[in-house]
Parts: sequence; structure tokens; C-alpha cells
Amino acid sequence: TRAPAGAIALWSTKLAAFLFYRACTGSGRDARLEDTLSTTSGAAGFWAVSFLWGFVVSLPHTLAAGVPLGIRPTQTPLLTGLGLLAFGAGFVLETAADLQKLWFKSEPDNRGKFCDAGVWSLSQHPNYAGNLLVWAGITAVNAPALLSPAGGLGAGVLRLIAGCASPLFMVGLFYAQATGAMANTVELAQARYGSDPRYQQYIRETPLILPSLSGIRRALGKLAGRDKPEL
Repeated sequence: TRAPAGAIALWSTKLAAFLFYRACTGSGRDARLEDTLSTTSGAAGFWAVSFLWGFVVSLPHTLAAGVPLGIRPTQTPLLTGLGLLAFGAGFVLETAADLQKLWFKSEPDNRGKFCDAGVWSLSQHPNYAGNLLVWAGITAVNAPALLSPAGGLGAGVLRLIAGCASPLFMVGLFYAQATGAMANTVELAQARYGSDPRYQQYIRETPLILPSLSGIRRALGKLAGRDKPEL
């Protein structure tokens, strides 16, 4: 479990540093949470969901780390490689999404505009997509340890099912947030940008969370076109 432990430490440090920077620079104001946190019941609900998120999301690693070392199977190179590749892709995507949106909003010319720059042209919520990849990768790397014979074969299957609850929980949570089923994100975005025809086109044509292959190909084509020297 050293590889996933290092990956989680890297991701947690990056997240904490980013949130600390936002708080210190005054760019961490989140209108979506102001109404929720303004009441006792709203604040209690928010922190309860946050605790549940932290508990469920960490299950792949905490359950795998609880398997005794003596009976923990060796890592499967292919599964470990694919899992770390997914983690790396998700880490880069989530980091790019956070930084690009921060830079976009810091430009005075972009005041009042929605962000469709960089990876935000591939997905309406690329930070969610990156986070899903991060924890799906960590789940994959921990799968052999989760399936270990500790407690019997049935216990291993139950551990794997519980570990898979991490990415599945985030799929449900993120889609609920992105569609407005859980939070008022859609309502706030429509109130802020709904009169902009470009925004209406953006939400019609851009995938909600997971980027499409055609969108990725278009983005790569644009990057390749920029690198070509002018004749």
C-alpha cells in the first residue's frame, strides 16, 4: 500500500495547499455555500456530508491497509500501472481545472464571464472528472490487497465491494451537484450566465463531467495546430 499511500499524500497536500492559497488571497469565496452555511441546520448538514465523503472515499486505502502484511498479496504490475496512470491523469486534470479557473477569474476582463478555457472546454466540471479518476486509480491499485484471503474469500469480496463504494459514491455525489439535484449550482449559474448565448451553447454541447473522446481529439488537434510553424 505504499504506492497508494504516497498518491493520497500527494493529492491531499496539493488540495490543502490550493485551498490555503485561495483563503489567503481572498479568492476562496463560494456563493454556493453561503446560504447553506448561514443556518445551523445547513452547516450541520454540510459538515455531516463532508465527514461521510471523507470516510467513504478513503475506504479503498483504509481497508487495504488493514490487511496483515504477512498475507497481503504482491501488487499486480498491470493493475498497479493502470491504477497509477488513472491517478496521474486525474491529478493533472483536477489540478489544471483548479488553476485554470483561478487564473481565468483573476483577469479583470473575465469578470462576469463563465470559464470555458483550457480543460473547461472539455467538460463542465473537469475538476470532478479528475477527482473521479484519482480515486478510481487508488481503488484499482488497492484491489489485490482488498481481495486478500484475510478473513476468508467472502471477506475479500466484501472489502472490494466496500472499496468500490468510493468512486461510486463520488459519481452519485458529483452528478447530483452538477445537475442541481443536491445543491443550487445550476440555479446560480443560470442566474449569472443564462442570458449569454455562448453559455447556453456551452451547456448544450459540453459533457457534464466526463470529457468525450471527440472533445479530447479536438483539443489535441488545436494544440497540435498551435505547435506547427507558420510557412
